[in-house]
Amino acid sequence: MSSIVESAKALMPKLSKIRRDFHEYPETSQNEVETSKKVAAYLKEMGCDEVIENVGGHGVIGIIHGAKEGKVVGLRADMDALQIQEMNDVEYKSRNDGVMHACGHDNHMTGLLGAAELLLQRKDQIHGTVKLIFQPAEELSPIGGSRAMMDSGLLDDVEAVYGLHVWPDLPHGKIGVKAGPLMAATDHFTINIHGKSAHGAKPDQGIDAAVLGAQFIVNAQSIVSRKVNPLDNAVVTFGIINAGTRYNIIAGDCLLDGTVRTLNEDTRDMIEDSIRKQLDALCLQSGATADITYGRGYPACVNHEEDAALVRKTAVSLFGEAEVEDVKLPAMPAEDFSFYLQRKKGCFVWLGTAKEGQEVWPLHNSRFDVDEDILWRGASLLAQIAIDYLAQ
Repeated sequence: MSSIVESAKALMPKLSKIRRDFHEYPETSQNEVETSKKVAAYLKEMGCDEVIENVGGHGVIGIIHGAKEGKVVGLRADMDALQIQEMNDVEYKSRNDGVMHACGHDNHMTGLLGAAELLLQRKDQIHGTVKLIFQPAEELSPIGGSRAMMDSGLLDDVEAVYGLHVWPDLPHGKIGVKAGPLMAATDHFTINIHGKSAHGAKPDQGIDAAVLGAQFIVNAQSIVSRKVNPLDNAVVTFGIINAGTRYNIIAGDCLLDGTVRTLNEDTRDMIEDSIRKQLDALCLQSGATADITYGRGYPACVNHEEDAALVRKTAVSLFGEAEVEDVKLPAMPAEDFSFYLQRKKGCFVWLGTAKEGQEVWPLHNSRFDVDEDILWRGASLLAQIAIDYLAQ
């Protein structure tokens, strides 16, 4: 039999067709109806031993039993798209108005389907069982789709879960591996400051919620600069500020909406506590009142050391040392793969998409796209990871 890389390359015409179909017909979180049907149909057509649909919503699990008894490993791909109008002028441009695979999940699904076909060709090499996890609602923070997949009970026997994400911050084809924290926890807060409106010429007769909101934003930045260890990573961002109704009226209310990103739970707890205390102090000083809704989203995505080592070894064996990059610093975007890693062993890796000489568009951008040459790389990597893990 040819090598797994050669087999993956031979699948490229099929993988390209599958990926473009997913890209043309994207569906948002919890609406992956047609996408999940396509995934299930592909798995059945390939000859998966079992295909289970409607898991945790629109999730799909394909099961491949190896020729020999052994452990159970999971490989995961996310399926949902984003509410973004695609601006790319390509033949496979999204046909669903206002919806786009701007985070690369079309590539993840295609890569996992390719891995499924490679594994089915090599059942005699599989010492155990592989569960192919096609998960909905990854973008639906703070809910996410991973917990519903696990809560179904269908993954209880899985000992380790692996997954990958296309990554425009790495050169095309590079495999980014890191033990420990790889991606951040994401929290979402909404603050409403209630002051007292008055004539703009008589500020002493009111309580200016706009000024208080501005003070709070400035004060909150000191949490990261003065209360977080300089060797740790944290972000406090205010994305929405809304106050006032007219230029000559003291604002009676101010809305602040933002996010906190952290890499460890102690820092996460400290920032939430500090935000609440600063808000209480502001109200005590000014006479205003305020309410806050603070939602905990995805936890940090923390790779298990031994699983990161396995992925690195596998990637080097497939692509060579030069194509594997040891990621030094984590990134502050979030991933609900983190919930798998809280309950299971495993590792999440990045697959680089930045091509030299071409403009690099970031994830969640209306012009994000990839060179499909990465598809065979993702497929072969996922398949070989499963084989190598089960062979331990």
